[in-house]
Amino acid sequence: MNWGTRIFIAYLAGVLFISFFVVKSMMLTTEMAEEDYYGKELTYNSHIQGVDNAKNLAQPIKIKDTNNQITVVIDSATASSMKNGAIHFYNPASEKADKKMALNASNGIFLFDKSSFIKGKYIVRVSFELQGNPYFTEETLFIQ
Repeated sequence: MNWGTRIFIAYLAGVLFISFFVVKSMMLTTEMAEEDYYGKELTYNSHIQGVDNAKNLAQPIKIKDTNNQITVVIDSATASSMKNGAIHFYNPASEKADKKMALNASNGIFLFDKSSFIKGKYIVRVSFELQGNPYFTEETLFIQ
């Protein structure tokens, strides 16, 4: 075998190697952590203010994991007068496992059935407005 044939085989092997990785990378699905990243960045100061407001509540927001339910407890006085309440169960591993629900004014106890969640790590984000001020808290939760 002469040197021209060897160069051609090496070149062909390189092209096949690169082509293999191009095809593999085209088959991967990529998910962004946040859909509207830049829009959310513009409102980040409001988020920081919401975190500070939530820390200053008389009764902190509690997220409890029981055998078959996830319980979110907000002080009843706060829960009865809150507006635009929302809870987001954010699963970093899969956007399909995320759950977003509204929190309506109530007695302050919100129950969620664990059977509707897949097992794994969730970041529970609770947000609401109270007297025109934003409130936000988040906590990590592992569902077994």
